[in-house]
Amino acid sequence: MHLKKIKRNGRTYLSVVQNYREGGTTKTKTVETIGYADEYEQDYADPVAHFEAYVARLNDRKKREELPVAFSFPRNCTIDGNRTESARWGAGIALAYLDALEAKAVVAREHGTGPDAETQAARVFELFATERILHATPKRETWERRESFPRACDFSLAEAYRALSAIAAADRATATRMRRAYERIRPDHAPARCVYVILETFAFADTDDVDAADATQASNGETAVCLAMVLDEDGMPAAYRLLAADPDAHAIETVCRDVKSSLGARRVVLVAGRLRDADAIAEMLATHGDGFIMHRSLATAVADMRCWAADDDGYTTSHSGNYRIKSRIRPMAGAMGNAGDTDLEGAEEHAGVVRDIVLWGRDYALRTKARRGKTRPAEQSLDGYACLVTSETHMPAADVFHLYRELWRLVEPFQVLESDFSPSPYPTPRADHIRAHFSLCYAAFFALRLMRSDLHWRYNAAQVAEALVRMEGGYLAENWFLFGYRSPVSDAIENAVGVDAARRLRTRQDIRRGIAEARRHIRRES
Repeated sequence: MHLKKIKRNGRTYLSVVQNYREGGTTKTKTVETIGYADEYEQDYADPVAHFEAYVARLNDRKKREELPVAFSFPRNCTIDGNRTESARWGAGIALAYLDALEAKAVVAREHGTGPDAETQAARVFELFATERILHATPKRETWERRESFPRACDFSLAEAYRALSAIAAADRATATRMRRAYERIRPDHAPARCVYVILETFAFADTDDVDAADATQASNGETAVCLAMVLDEDGMPAAYRLLAADPDAHAIETVCRDVKSSLGARRVVLVAGRLRDADAIAEMLATHGDGFIMHRSLATAVADMRCWAADDDGYTTSHSGNYRIKSRIRPMAGAMGNAGDTDLEGAEEHAGVVRDIVLWGRDYALRTKARRGKTRPAEQSLDGYACLVTSETHMPAADVFHLYRELWRLVEPFQVLESDFSPSPYPTPRADHIRAHFSLCYAAFFALRLMRSDLHWRYNAAQVAEALVRMEGGYLAENWFLFGYRSPVSDAIENAVGVDAARRLRTRQDIRRGIAEARRHIRRES
């Protein structure tokens, strides 16, 4: 609020007014009418100075206590199509985590005009990465909703796609910067002595005609990329690499050597689904003192394996009865092959052994039953079973399956949307587009992981993302937005970032201040 002074016929008229933003312009509303200054000359030596001090006291009081806000609406008021009708507070919280991890710092440094430059490429980065935290949305749709983003996004869709090459150029440095920021703000983090490399392959129909077909593109026009996500022992991201689909033993060996060199890791444990060269990869890892957790197909396994899995003897059933699990130790030779008639008693005392683990899950059984028409009768006796083979014989079987489920947890945040790679307003080279896509997804994955860690892993990624999406306010009046969603998850998120929980009214300025407050709390700054 400020004191407004208007000259009228040689006299000064005073009123208390407040500015606000609406429809992209600054507007003013009168809070209190005072009158002509000369009418108060008998009461105050300097009426103007007196009422300026009065307004200062009002502003100070407003800072110290929440004053009520009053609005009035005509009954026939209509929606203004030129005004942003929503503000996303959940996106603001996600943005605070990206800020705390310094996700866009490298992009801004490499492509800015100064140390504090908020470059277009950096803003594109945080817009797309923030949206990925909430849900996988095509870039065009994200850009179309940019007016509800907490920060100004004054760029065209073509400029957004043009920025992808800059984001791609900074991808490795961005991942490194985020990990260092995490280690600094969470000094109690797990050391990267033993890391887990999670492999997942993503395929999409590449309709972009910028480049000629390359090694990543199959004859059917489909592009496939293998993501190697590196997690520390707390399950927090440490790095990532992009590989050709279905990597061989040499490619995995190169990744392990790179990870050990860059992170100082002493040991790598590979977690993977179906791999064409699974036996060769397992043997290579064992030779280097590294480990593996791999899927083993029961559909193509030898009779010994299928019979052992189908035998009810040896299973441990969960309290809920939703799953049961058992395991056995056998020699390393032919890790993915036949266990033979192995004497399991005392086998773990010998070098070169692996553990077979089989799990039956009610959800797996229901999914298999739903597609029963595609299942051969001989396989139906194994409905709902999943089998792994691992070198980690010291690890409880349930923990092994927990690590294996990281494959599924990567699918949503890193999902490749075909519409993203359709011919765009700006022709982005395929290699740059892919690298930029995974850099954005990695930043989103890291921020969401840190948020879930701050929530003590009480909620899964889907629950957290849903709460953030629904923390959206509709436009009310005078730059005020009304929020109507609250849940135990949203309360937990707001408490974790140290902001007021479940506020019904916020302005855009409130949201920006909330982002700064949350960022300081996430960084554990005083």
